Amino acid sequence: MYPVRTTVIPHYDLARPKNPVRSAYWCIKHKRYCAPIQEAYKFIRRYSLDTIERLKAFDYIRTDAFVEIIQGDARTVKLPDYLQIDGVFTSPPYIGMIDYHEQHRYAYELFNLPSFDELEIGSASKGQGQKAIDEYFNSMIQVFDNINKKLKSGANIFVVVNGKYHLYKRIGEAVGFKLLDIFIRPVTMRTERNGKDFFESIIHFVKS
Repeated sequence: MYPVRTTVIPHYDLARPKNPVRSAYWCIKHKRYCAPIQEAYKFIRRYSLDTIERLKAFDYIRTDAFVEIIQGDARTVKLPDYLQIDGVFTSPPYIGMIDYHEQHRYAYELFNLPSFDELEIGSASKGQGQKAIDEYFNSMIQVFDNINKKLKSGANIFVVVNGKYHLYKRIGEAVGFKLLDIFIRPVTMRTERNGKDFFESIIHFVKS
């Protein structure tokens, strides 16, 4: 048996916990008093069985459509010569909110994938100061410039972001995209339930 290290945290603060809890607490997520979870096996079992059922359901409806996954830095990765893109739907990192590599480290270790933490755009470790904002802005222009090389004329581009800094209108202009609309939606089913309202913007560009 390997030793298991556990961190006892509130249900509503799974993404960025600050302090462990040792006794019952008022849970914002469940609207009742909850007790800290002391063991994880039953959850691992439940999630594993659920994953198997989802894979079975996907296998039933899957087609022979060709799918290619390219791992690399989106700013500089060379896209295949044959690629002609009809549209893009993406949700880039939010500035200074999440260290995605750290959040998904288990997957890198489980599948023995190389991790490129230092290349992450907008990671929480870089903060939300002006330097971080400027770096993010320039990086996302590079990303969309790179994609733009393979976009067909008239291609639709949908970008889901936290619009706190209102950067994407300028990013689109820098790349040559035409802004069609911005939809604002509340995010209600979050991992964190800290009582704070959170909204996302869905930005619709088109390549003219």
